[in-house]
Amino acid sequence: MPAQSKSRLYVKDKIQLIILVILIINTVLIAFGYLLAADRFSGEDSILVYKQELARDLSDYNHRLATDLGVYDLASVRDALAAYNYAVDFAVGSDELIQVILNQGRQAQEIIFEEADARLKEKVLIAVNNDSRVKEAVDKTHLFIRIADGQISIYPDQYLESNTVQRIENIFSMDLNHGNQNIDIEVADGVAKLIMPKTVEEQMRFLNEDLNAMLLVLHELRVKSGLAEMVGPGITLSVFDAEEPQGSVSLAHDADIRDIVNELSSAGARGISVGDQRLTATSSIRCSGPLIMVNYRQILTNPVIIQAVGDPDLLISGLNIILYELETRRGLVFEIDHSGFIKLPAYVDID
Repeated sequence: MPAQSKSRLYVKDKIQLIILVILIINTVLIAFGYLLAADRFSGEDSILVYKQELARDLSDYNHRLATDLGVYDLASVRDALAAYNYAVDFAVGSDELIQVILNQGRQAQEIIFEEADARLKEKVLIAVNNDSRVKEAVDKTHLFIRIADGQISIYPDQYLESNTVQRIENIFSMDLNHGNQNIDIEVADGVAKLIMPKTVEEQMRFLNEDLNAMLLVLHELRVKSGLAEMVGPGITLSVFDAEEPQGSVSLAHDADIRDIVNELSSAGARGISVGDQRLTATSSIRCSGPLIMVNYRQILTNPVIIQAVGDPDLLISGLNIILYELETRRGLVFEIDHSGFIKLPAYVDID
């Protein structure tokens, strides 16, 4: 065979070999790409299935929540749960499923809690409307009920009967999922109804009214406890030592003042001061040698001035026996004045 023919045959064989190698490489690359794609789509399917399971777990939880809160029978709740399940079943891809969980799942829970809150307030309103004082009410009254950390506060204080307050406490004790609550109720013409603020201005107005009501209650408590001044009708009692000295028995002692104060309290005194010192639940009245100390401060004696706010006639009647005994047995002298209003000072803590 001529050399030229051999050279052409060699080149032809070499070209065929190169084409064969290229075909083999392309086949391998295509197969590898297919495997990568298959693995990728398989991983995405696994993630989607996993997220669908999470979505269905959330659906089960929402069903149990609605049942526990007693609102599963409501159409709005069941529609929200059904809409969520439908969106989960027809979600395309994991991203869309995440949006369903975040949006419609959250919306379903909000509807459940809103309906539970409305049903709870409805029970409270029924209890308030059954109160005999509410049925007899004529003037418009704003009733504020606050439940925080398991404690129930009602303003104005003592507006509702004790059995009504007990019913309200039972309502919340049986519903452990209620959390903190603020319930505004308006009472007028014997009927109570819920107040539902619609605008920010109305909400601010109601909050200001509630704040003012609580400040008023706080002030009344401070007045009753002796931490603020008290003004009202009452009496002023002056206690003098005996006109004829007969030793220590002719002097007014701390025990005498305590006995008088106790009788005034029993007679309905709303507040008492001794020697211009306001008495509180922790006040002390004692002798220190010849001196009388009230709230650990020395007071003027002969006379000892005792003032009490309350019904003057009842206060004087309550003092009759103790004053008669001190006057006949010890010779002490008393003067009582019950003209007009008196002002008791606020208790001042010792520095």
